[in-house]
Amino acid sequence: MPAVYSMLVSLLDAAGHASSSLRFIRDSPETVWALASLSLFIDTFVYMLTVSMLPEILQDTMGAPESANGVVTAMFGVGAVLGCFVSGILSDRIRERRGLQMLSSLIYSVSGIVFYFARHYYQILLFRLIDGIASGVACTLLYASIGDVYPANLLAFKVAIVYFCNNIAYTIGPICGQRLFDLAGVKGPAALVIALGLLKLVALFVFSNDSLAIRRAVRSRAYVSAADDSTFTKSHESVASMSIPRLLMQPPVIISTLSIVTSIGIQCMLEGLVPLHLVDKLNHDQDNGITFVILGLVFTIMVPIVGKATDSLIEWRGEAMRYYAMMFGAVTTVCSVLLMALANSYAVMMVGYAFFAVADVCMFIPAQSAYGDFVNGANTDSMARGYSISVFAWALGAISLPPIGTALYSQFGFSRP
Repeated sequence: MPAVYSMLVSLLDAAGHASSSLRFIRDSPETVWALASLSLFIDTFVYMLTVSMLPEILQDTMGAPESANGVVTAMFGVGAVLGCFVSGILSDRIRERRGLQMLSSLIYSVSGIVFYFARHYYQILLFRLIDGIASGVACTLLYASIGDVYPANLLAFKVAIVYFCNNIAYTIGPICGQRLFDLAGVKGPAALVIALGLLKLVALFVFSNDSLAIRRAVRSRAYVSAADDSTFTKSHESVASMSIPRLLMQPPVIISTLSIVTSIGIQCMLEGLVPLHLVDKLNHDQDNGITFVILGLVFTIMVPIVGKATDSLIEWRGEAMRYYAMMFGAVTTVCSVLLMALANSYAVMMVGYAFFAVADVCMFIPAQSAYGDFVNGANTDSMARGYSISVFAWALGAISLPPIGTALYSQFGFSRP
C-alpha cells in the first residue's frame, strides 16, 4: 500500500506540474506570437497549395475559359475583405480574439471540404470565397493578437518574424500542392487543407489563452510595478475605441495603408509581368521557377533584418524614422524597377529584382507594424479594427494593381517575337 500511495502522489504531482506548465504556456505572450506565426504560415500555405493547380483544374478538367482564373482570384479578395472588416469590428466590440480565430480554423476546413467535392466551376468559386473569408479573419486577428500582448513594445520585429513564416509558406506551398495533385488529384490538397484547419483549431484550443486576457495581465503587472512612481499617472485601462473611418483619418494609419497598397500591389504586379519580360526582351523561357525562388530567398533573409532595424531606428530617433524607412523603400522601388526595365541580361534583371525585394520589405514591415504601435500608443481599444484596415489594404493592392500593370505592359511594353 505505501508503494501504491507513493505512486499516486507522484502521479498527482506530475499532473499538477504539467498543468502549471501548460498554464504558463497559455498565458505567455510568446505563445501568442508563435501561434500567430503558425496561423499566417497555414493561411499562405493553403492559398499557395492550391494556386498552382487551379489553371489545370479549370481549363483542362472543367473547360472554363482563361478569364475564369481572374474571377477565382477576385473571389478570394472579396472573401478576405468581408472577413477582415466583420472580424475586426466584431472582435473589438465583443472583446474576443481566440474564439473568432478558432472559427476561422473551422472555415479553412469547410473550404477544404468544398474543394474536396468540387466538380463544377461554381464550386471552385465557392471554395475561394470561403478560403478568402477565413484568411481575412485569420490575418486580422493574428496581427491584432500580437499588438494585444506586447502593449509596451514596438512591433516591427514581431511582425517581421510572422511575415518570415509567410515567406516560407509562399515558397514551398506550390511545390507541395503540385506533388499532392499529381499523386491524388484534387482530393490530396483538399485533405491537407482540412487537416491544417483542424491543426490550427487544436493548437489554439490547447496552447493559447485569449490575447486580450493576456493583455490585461501584462498591463496590470506594468501598472503595479509603476504604482510607486509619482510621475506615473496614465491609466492602464484603454480609452474608448475608434471607428474605422476615424482610424483612417489618423496620419500613421492612412500613410501605412497607402504604403501597403503600393508595396503589395507592385509585388503582385511584377509576379505576373517579370516572366513575360524575361521572355519578351531576354528570350529567357527556361526559368523553372528560379526567378521566384531568388525573390523568396531575399524576402526571407531581409524581413527579420528590416524588422529589427525599424524598431532600433524608432527607439533611437523617434517615430519619424518609420516614415523615412517607407520613403527609402519607395525610392528604391522606383530605382529597382527602372534597373529591371533597362536590363540587357538575366543577371542584371535578377539584381534589380533582388533590390526590389529589399525595397518592398522596407515599405511593408514599418507600415504593417504601425497599426499596432499607433493603437497601443493612443491607448484605445481598436486593435482589430486597425488590422482589418491593413488586411483590406493588402487585398486592395493585390486585386487592383496587377490588371492595371498588365494592361500598361500590353500597350507600351515589349511584344513577344
